[in-house]
Amino acid sequence: MAFNAMWKPGRQAVAGMQGHGSANPALVIYLDPDSLAILPPSDPAVWPEFIRLLRQIRDSADELAVFLDKHKAVPDDGTRPE
Repeated sequence: MAFNAMWKPGRQAVAGMQGHGSANPALVIYLDPDSLAILPPSDPAVWPEFIRLLRQIRDSADELAVFLDKHKAVPDDGTRPE
């Protein structure tokens, strides 16, 4: 099953790990006002595959951020946005 979604993050958008030290940790992206939680599988035997995916998400997010930083829109006056 494919799932595609697009959100425009609000000013209060943040991402982080929820549930430090709990039995139900998750990667949560608060998009202001929506949120997305990515929870690990309940079976620790498949955690290595999930850990691999989380690292791919991390690396891909960094790669996209670098790309977007390099290709920021230049205002009409020729200055770079901050």
